[in-house]
Amino acid sequence: MGLWALVTTLWVGALGQSGCAHGRGLVIGRITPEHFRFKTVVAVDAAELQPDGWRAVCIHARITEGDSGATDVCKFEVGVPIRNTQQGEVPLEVAQQVVASLANAAAHEILSKADQGEMIAILCRRFKNKYDRLLRERIAGARVSECQTPGLDPIYFDIPLKGAAND
Repeated sequence: MGLWALVTTLWVGALGQSGCAHGRGLVIGRITPEHFRFKTVVAVDAAELQPDGWRAVCIHARITEGDSGATDVCKFEVGVPIRNTQQGEVPLEVAQQVVASLANAAAHEILSKADQGEMIAILCRRFKNKYDRLLRERIAGARVSECQTPGLDPIYFDIPLKGAAND
């Protein structure tokens, strides 16, 4: 399944507390490295040995709440340096693997703790904040933000397009 879906299970009467509902979210779906079709927005100057170059991608990912079927699109941009001081060269394939893995980790952590009926827009914001923290720890200079870089076409993660097949 291509989308991040939050399936909420309610435990009514758990622990002898009749009438209390305790939410537990199950997250299904994974974004893959192939979704991160980075575009080089600042090329590396071959004569420079300093940190240089920038790749970015704008992702539009659908998040669906399993019980209600409520759905919304979480839009975010992921930017990574091509070369930084800490890691040196950051190959495209490495960047794709790292950002996909961390996106899934952040999504799982945030969505699995969501309460039933929690607004998806709030979950999206929490996801982006968590994802940004994880990414900055792994790739120096990388960031997660709103889609803002001119010239980036959105990459759709499980959002049907009219007349087009989608992931």
